[in-house]
Amino acid sequence: MKTPTRAPVAEWVEAGQLLRDPYPTYARLRREAPIAFVPHMNRYFVTTFRECFDVEMDQATFSSRENADHSTMIRSMGRPLLRKDDPAHKDERNAMAPALRPVAIKKHWNAVFRANAEKYIRRLRDAGSEADLCRDFAVPYAANNLGSVIGLHNIAAEQMMHWSHTLIAGTANVTDDPAVWVETDSVRAQINEAIDRALARISGGPEPSMISAMLSAGLDEESLRANVRLTISGGMNEPSHVISSAVWALSAFPDQRELVLAGRRTWRDVFEETARFQSPVGMYPRRATRETILNGVFIPEDATLALIVASANRDEARFDRPEVFDLNRDSTSHLAFGNGTHICAGNWVARATVGEIALPALYSAFPGLTAVEPDTTDFHGWVFRGIRSLPVALSA
Repeated sequence: MKTPTRAPVAEWVEAGQLLRDPYPTYARLRREAPIAFVPHMNRYFVTTFRECFDVEMDQATFSSRENADHSTMIRSMGRPLLRKDDPAHKDERNAMAPALRPVAIKKHWNAVFRANAEKYIRRLRDAGSEADLCRDFAVPYAANNLGSVIGLHNIAAEQMMHWSHTLIAGTANVTDDPAVWVETDSVRAQINEAIDRALARISGGPEPSMISAMLSAGLDEESLRANVRLTISGGMNEPSHVISSAVWALSAFPDQRELVLAGRRTWRDVFEETARFQSPVGMYPRRATRETILNGVFIPEDATLALIVASANRDEARFDRPEVFDLNRDSTSHLAFGNGTHICAGNWVARATVGEIALPALYSAFPGLTAVEPDTTDFHGWVFRGIRSLPVALSA
């Protein structure tokens, strides 16, 4: 048996570089230290596909239940289901599931998603030569869809995005910046007020929303509120970022754009490959419940692991030429939505809003849709990563 070793210490990993472009750092880690301790983040970075997959499949050894004193997500949102293990995790997931299952999407939500797509395609068209896909379509489309599914009515898209960005900033605040916590606390109070209004409305009768489903299931209010905050962060981030990243990728790799427009590849293929190539959620933490060995590396009890799924999704051992956006590959094994029991509860909603509705509708309305300058597009972040602005030409 291979003698276990201590994890290499990667003091050279810089938070600023991760925010700007984490992929060179990830590639170096995969080559030199696939499991490395990053001291200024006090985490063991796990950067290869196999190890990220294995950790996710072993919740007895690698728990989602972080210590509240060390969890930026719990500090930002409370303790949602992502920071719980089964059976508590399963109970909360089942509580919200009636609003998120494919049958509910078909029965209740697809009509809402299509109406919102049509609304913001008109806004995009009205913007003409000044069109910005993020501002004019992706962000408000995701916000309106999210508000309906959660059960938060009359929330402006700008406010929903502000809430999401603030919660994301709190979750990524591993350097413990006090100014970030001040803003996070303010947003938590605003969201609580919106939840209060929703609870008062739903008390008059059930509806197909997530809040109504959790309330009907008898979920305690603290957990309900934490899961709403979690859904606001991910439910804004993932669909809006995948939409803009997909349009960017089809512009940066025009041969792939021709494949899908010619019908040789599907919009579902575009969704899955985009999620792999520019993972909107790049990292999530796990806690070692005991001393253990991961691929020959010793992990101490109570250590925090950062599963870098954005790196796993570009692991050369799993994907051929992973640095290339390629619709000919099978991308469905990617880890962008997690894996195992903790796979994202909203993944079916994301696939419907983006792959089934938004992208086909956009390219039906604007067959020549392209990013104006894909080579200079500003991606940002590493825990959550996406485009903040994407000027587009509506016709080639």
